[in-house]
Amino acid sequence: MPAMSTLDWIGLVVPFVAFFAMLIGYYVLEGRREQRLRAEYESEGDRAS
Repeated sequence: MPAMSTLDWIGLVVPFVAFFAMLIGYYVLEGRREQRLRAEYESEGDRAS
């Protein structure tokens, strides 16, 4: 069995790194959106009472 070349390793690792980077970015952005919505709903609750 031939050893894997550098190009094979790059082709194997880069898609996983790109996937995890996009996943982390999604969770960061979703967390910020949730905080913004939570603050918005709390301020609406303060106005209603």
